[in-house]
Amino acid sequence: MFSRGGRPSRGRYHNLSLVNGDMSISKESRGLTAQGVRKSLTVKNLREWLPGFPILRWLPRYSLFDLQSDFTAGLTVGLMVVPQAIAYAGIAGLPHEYGLYSSFMGCIAYFFVGSAKDVTLGPTAIMSLMVNSVADPSRNGANYAVALTLVCGMIQLLMSMFRLGALMSFISAPVISGFTSAAAITIAMGQVKHVFGIKHHVPRPFLDCVNGTFSEIFHGDIRGGDIAMGLSCMLVVMLLKHFKTVVMKWDENEKDKPIARHVQYSRKFLWFITTGRNAILVTAAALIAYALESKDQQYLTLAGEMKGGFPPIAPPAFHSSLPINSTNLKPCNPAICSNANRTGLGDMLADFDVGAIYVPLIGLLELVAIAQAFARQNNYVIDPNQELFAIGVANILSCFFSSYPVTGSFSRTAVNAQSGVRTPAAGLVTAGIVLLAIGVLTPLFRYIPMAALSAIIITAVLGMVNLRIVLELWRIKVADLIPLFVSFFGTLFLGIEYGVLLAVVVNIMYILYLQARPHFSWRATGDVVALRLHGGMDFPSISYLRQVIRGIQSDMAKEDMALSAVIIDWTCVMDVDYTVVLTLKDLCDELKRSDALLAHACMEAPVEKVLTVGLTNIQAYSSVEDAQTQLHVVNLTSDFRETDRLIRSSGPGPSGLDDGL
Repeated sequence: MFSRGGRPSRGRYHNLSLVNGDMSISKESRGLTAQGVRKSLTVKNLREWLPGFPILRWLPRYSLFDLQSDFTAGLTVGLMVVPQAIAYAGIAGLPHEYGLYSSFMGCIAYFFVGSAKDVTLGPTAIMSLMVNSVADPSRNGANYAVALTLVCGMIQLLMSMFRLGALMSFISAPVISGFTSAAAITIAMGQVKHVFGIKHHVPRPFLDCVNGTFSEIFHGDIRGGDIAMGLSCMLVVMLLKHFKTVVMKWDENEKDKPIARHVQYSRKFLWFITTGRNAILVTAAALIAYALESKDQQYLTLAGEMKGGFPPIAPPAFHSSLPINSTNLKPCNPAICSNANRTGLGDMLADFDVGAIYVPLIGLLELVAIAQAFARQNNYVIDPNQELFAIGVANILSCFFSSYPVTGSFSRTAVNAQSGVRTPAAGLVTAGIVLLAIGVLTPLFRYIPMAALSAIIITAVLGMVNLRIVLELWRIKVADLIPLFVSFFGTLFLGIEYGVLLAVVVNIMYILYLQARPHFSWRATGDVVALRLHGGMDFPSISYLRQVIRGIQSDMAKEDMALSAVIIDWTCVMDVDYTVVLTLKDLCDELKRSDALLAHACMEAPVEKVLTVGLTNIQAYSSVEDAQTQLHVVNLTSDFRETDRLIRSSGPGPSGLDDGL
């Protein structure tokens, strides 16, 4: 701790503690000078004192090459996020400018507190759908959506303080896949009305949406211009998306070969065009719409006027505002709306119901899943609790800029990674592009056709439908199809707010069932049975152990054999509870009544401590072999040395145990 001469070593702060408001210094830190304190205020120590700010780890090493890479990646993602944000606001049932309001502050916050270099925060299709479901802007207005952002941020921040990121482990991959696929289909179905130019209101629930959409189509309430624009945009997006994979395969196949510089530049240009396909498509569609509008030919349904300028910096208003018309995404006329400003904070939270819990959880789930996927791909490690802290901070700050809840975007994160991003600083460039669009370009966005925006959404979300997992689960583990189908059909037919919760409950029940039905391996040597426990042994599973032993007794009785002893091998068990002790007492008495005894072997220290205190006259041995030897001496009538027979079975319980120790 100290160098020679009693001086403190350089760059360290030694055991300072705050006692009764005064800074006290421990004995080993006496002699620490003011100069030593100043020297100890290094970036290294700041990293130790402020673990919630990963920026302190990479900023001191930031280079010009990092800046060039981050600028390119941020620019590419910025061109992608602007049209996506405008489109996703429609899914949320909000005016289009709210998508842009939700796209910049998350990137800025993640620059300071994010731990994954590839991740970019902002609005996503699934989060937009949940906002529409929970906040219901068509009834409560935009204020509900903004207030939901603050609620999500506070819950996520509290979860990070209590390090509850581990809760994500209770949501299995089949549940996530089923939920994502059903949400994608729901989103795509909700956009079909814009592709066909349907003017009338279509209900949001999936079955009602399908019925309402096709009813309008069959009645001929459609517009040919919107159909032509929507289908052609989808075709162009899919072609450009396919061409992007072709360009990437070229680079992958020829990465070790010398390539001419003009070929490299041309491929980079093609990659940039295919990556920014959404921005190019929206620009081209808006130019076509402007040309038709200038000739008074209104063949297309347009996005309409967007509120220009930057959002007001203010905390959320905890009351409902003017409802949003679900057809044109504009606030209703206050003269005909009597339900504005009708609620307070308590009623608002009551209206959120369980949404106030599962919206932040799903947001965290999206972010952590994306961050972990790209961390594995690019060989770095993330901390789920740090990501929880990051998304909580991002949502709290975003709500002051009229944002609805944000999370990690898979598509934009993938583009970020493919663009060669080096640090979260790329998010600052993306935020700058969004702010430029808000401040300058919003008057031009009125010419964007709704069919073009819907085409972007449909082509984006259909890639989220995972059909391959059904075949994989059928081949690997059929039982995991149950939570998959519960999640999928529950989300599709019960609604996004209940489908995933139902699937998680089913998954947890399955886990508890497995906990209550642990695996055993057992072997009978003569009239002595040795039984090894695999996994934990606590109050849900101890009753099952009793059933197993009774089943073994019954099997032996059918073969005219009397059980004289049961040896429990505790090798794989690290802890037991009070219920286990009580049940073992009853089991010991039950075996005594049938002239058998219960012995214990290979107990770990925590198990031995509980059982020796809770059980009287416990017979404990260091190994199963030692127990068999001792029992042979005690019970001279036993002939297990002469007969070594393995009782085999093939189902759960006494008939489903592994046949070897």
